[in-house]
Amino acid sequence: MNERQTLLEQTQGVNSHVDFLPALEGLSPAAAGARVPGAPHTIFQILHHMIYWQDITLARLRREGPPTPKSADLGWQAPPAPEDESDWEAAVAQLAEGLRAFEALLADPAFDLGATLDPQRGTSAREELVMIQGHNSYHLGQIVGLRQELGAWPPPRGGCTW
Repeated sequence: MNERQTLLEQTQGVNSHVDFLPALEGLSPAAAGARVPGAPHTIFQILHHMIYWQDITLARLRREGPPTPKSADLGWQAPPAPEDESDWEAAVAQLAEGLRAFEALLADPAFDLGATLDPQRGTSAREELVMIQGHNSYHLGQIVGLRQELGAWPPPRGGCTW
């Protein structure tokens, strides 16, 4: 297997965890916004945090030069709960759109994984992809844990089979 295929599979959750989108299926907006005792964020807030950094990473990969956020708090600005079903569905669709964009970049043979994207930060496209995959994987684990605490796991297609 080549590096691009490995990075692509990590984007899709292959060999590392459940796939992102199926892990969100079957979750009601009420459950997505429910507070779990001891947890600092709701599923809805975590999802928006993932989207926030996904969008910044995509802009970096596309060489759009996004400014570096001044504070980590900027990634945690979403309200605790979606306003309604369409608000929840829009957030899931936004995550899906970003995942498809990562897949498209990886499928493009002209996309240079070794290219330095930001001389100030000194990171390559490869490093940006690995960072966002680790970030998303970590937060997906939080979402799964919160779903379990809420009694909303497994999703319709099932959970981890290991």
